[in-house]
Amino acid sequence: MALAVRVWGLGFGLPYIIARPDETAMAGPAVGFLSGDLRPPYFEWPTLFTYATAFLYVIYFYLSRPFTGHATLAAFAESRRQSVAPFLYITRSLSALMGVLTVWWVYAICRRLFDETIALVAALFLALSFLHVRDSHFGVADIAMTSLVMLAVLAILRWRDSGMRLHAAQGGLIAGLAGSTKYNGLGMCVPFIVALVERAVDDYRARSEKYARRRFTLALVAFSVAVAVGFFGASPYILIDWSRFRSSISGVAEHLAEGHGVDLGRGWSYYARVVLPAAIGWPMFVAGIAGALALLTRRFRDAAVLFAFPIAYYFVAGRGHTVFARYIIPVIPFLCIAAAWFVVTTVRALAKAATPAIRGALIAAAAIAVVAPTARKTLELDRLLATTDNRAIVAHALADVVPPDSSLYQSGTTYGYVPMEIDGHKVARVSSYDAESGHFESGEPDWILLQRSPLVLYSPVLPQVDQLVHERYVLVRRFPTGGDHPGAVYDQQDAFFLPLEGLGGLTRPGPAFDLFRKH
Repeated sequence: MALAVRVWGLGFGLPYIIARPDETAMAGPAVGFLSGDLRPPYFEWPTLFTYATAFLYVIYFYLSRPFTGHATLAAFAESRRQSVAPFLYITRSLSALMGVLTVWWVYAICRRLFDETIALVAALFLALSFLHVRDSHFGVADIAMTSLVMLAVLAILRWRDSGMRLHAAQGGLIAGLAGSTKYNGLGMCVPFIVALVERAVDDYRARSEKYARRRFTLALVAFSVAVAVGFFGASPYILIDWSRFRSSISGVAEHLAEGHGVDLGRGWSYYARVVLPAAIGWPMFVAGIAGALALLTRRFRDAAVLFAFPIAYYFVAGRGHTVFARYIIPVIPFLCIAAAWFVVTTVRALAKAATPAIRGALIAAAAIAVVAPTARKTLELDRLLATTDNRAIVAHALADVVPPDSSLYQSGTTYGYVPMEIDGHKVARVSSYDAESGHFESGEPDWILLQRSPLVLYSPVLPQVDQLVHERYVLVRRFPTGGDHPGAVYDQQDAFFLPLEGLGGLTRPGPAFDLFRKH
């Protein structure tokens, strides 16, 4: 089920290449690495995801060479100018795979801490969680980092129970790899410290202070060295180009603190009020919070390790005013675990006198009721992602309606632009508008295409242009999407033209457009 909902609609947006912002920022450097130069063009992200993508490109090249005719890696890399689809499909498939593995590792964590039933319910919850499914379609690093975080939690729990230095090193290596996928994956050091303290207390009670101190030191060294190996081994140019890395990280920190175009408040409030309820549905969100609080009260030893990362992560991620919905994805698997524990434990307590079969049926019914809202949204999402993007629809329509030597102006920002070349044919000459002078740079265009969407940051229409359109242009055709209905709630800072809530009213992804011709 997790696999099915993550591969359905995987080709969304194509051939439009920026239907998901930042995908080209991952695929582009990965293509560049095929030349043999592994130096990253920037350090806003570490390099494990792009290196893994480049490795997959190489595998795809050798497997597809008999059918594509690309003689060299350079020729394969150059083929992106004719079709970017294989490159984006590969990055998206990597995210989808890591999303499915996250479901498996959530199941494994719950089996270790709880039992099979809670593990199955937690896996079901994450398998159908709207935001996790949505971003598993995207060829960016958020899902991959979250997946490695959950694997690191599993490894740390295993080490806490065994005390073996090898297991500590395994946990450290995975934590380092998580940090080398996205820097905030290094937050996995927090649950290890919690587990380390718990293990030291156990060793002190069972043996002696000297023995506990020695085990504590060796485990800490093993974990720390492994973190460094995983982090710097997969992103070596951080050390090689340290000054540029520091400059990039300072810029990222400043951006996170200041916000991104639209002030939605601090993340502490915004994530809890808007994003997380939309991400997993109100029933699962409430059950997850209740389950986390109950576990911290009733099973503090296990819960402290389990929830150390999401609590620390939420505190750090919520401090700033840059609050992309995707930033809170690493918290979602933990809420699914807590919600599953709460649902199963509550039903068991209420149905103590029932037979095992009836109790099992009640647990299944409760789990389905809790997951139903987010499951419905997930299916709506996949249906939309599998529908042709409105920008591609409009591009084909313009090729039929607008004479090729005509000039055309588009409002809004580049993220919502209709491509002016489709199927190898240019649609029209692009006209630009100088907002300072209040004039078009090459005279008034023959056609104006107004981009409309609830994303106020990305689809603005200048008042001067709007007035000119009403005075001197005639409406030729509308290209609606239904995305402006009152129930739609968008991730306003992110240039992704599908809402977090209110998907049911949409007919296709992308902005709406109004096409006007000059009188």
